[in-house]
Amino acid sequence: MATPQSQSTDTRPVLGGFRTACTFTARAFTARAAGVMLCAIVTVVAVVGPARGDSPSPTPSPAPPPTPSPAADPLSRLSPAPEGIDARSLAEQAMNALRSDTTHMRAKMTVSSPRLSSDRVVIFESWDDLPGKRNLIRIHSPSKDRGSGFLKLAPNLWMYVPRVERTVRIPPSMMLQSWMGSDFTNDDLVNESSELDDYEHRLLGVDPDAGENGAYVLEYKPLEEAAVVWGKIIGWLDMKSGTPLRQDFYDEDGERVRMMTFEDIRVQGSRHVPHRWQLTPLDKEGYRTIIEIEQFDFDVELDDSIFTTRNLKKAN
Repeated sequence: MATPQSQSTDTRPVLGGFRTACTFTARAFTARAAGVMLCAIVTVVAVVGPARGDSPSPTPSPAPPPTPSPAADPLSRLSPAPEGIDARSLAEQAMNALRSDTTHMRAKMTVSSPRLSSDRVVIFESWDDLPGKRNLIRIHSPSKDRGSGFLKLAPNLWMYVPRVERTVRIPPSMMLQSWMGSDFTNDDLVNESSELDDYEHRLLGVDPDAGENGAYVLEYKPLEEAAVVWGKIIGWLDMKSGTPLRQDFYDEDGERVRMMTFEDIRVQGSRHVPHRWQLTPLDKEGYRTIIEIEQFDFDVELDDSIFTTRNLKKAN
């Protein structure tokens, strides 16, 4: 469905189980680097694979490489930033490392927690039309969840559950719910908000020990009128390429609540693209979610028929 016009990386995917069995109550909120989404009062009873704590997929994942200590003060070692660096331009570089106007991706997601006897693995594929605010995510594995999908047609989000052959329209606050039983939210995966347009940016300094080249440390503060989830985001961007290395997310009370690290950076054309993303909630010991990119295609041709409820119901 997507024909890449630029380089792609192939490594194969796997992403795992999900269930929706929920009653969501609308609430106002503020969003993350990548999103606001939908919800009011919706009752959805649709089981698509196990939720966190149910029977997991038997496939274990390899131990991840070391990540920064969540307990350490991430801003304690900063040096002053050089003069003449534009914070917004840095934010734009970071965004372009992960998205283009039209993007196709295949990935494997591994969910770990003390409540699972072994890691749960899911494979998914996504098509993203950034200017059109359209996104389709389809689950390929495990087999019992094959064909499940999510379609964003702003401002609406649709979910298709093949087990009951039902398409459900989900309003705004579902964006903050767990996606596929992972530590990611629907908002993270669908990327409704813009790290560029919904935030103001301030360069805090330089972390000389981050990555291979040191990192600019950038603060993202949401604009007053922006509906975003986070009170602020602190991002570490490689000083040479501008690629994101790490993001710390703070709630509205200023508490750091989760940390995302970006690793396995590969060159694709003019981009330096992280192919391994790890999300660690700081209030849940032993929990983590890893997304490993199997294929990343930028600036692809996407047919309008991809982003339809009819296509959402199609089998893989």
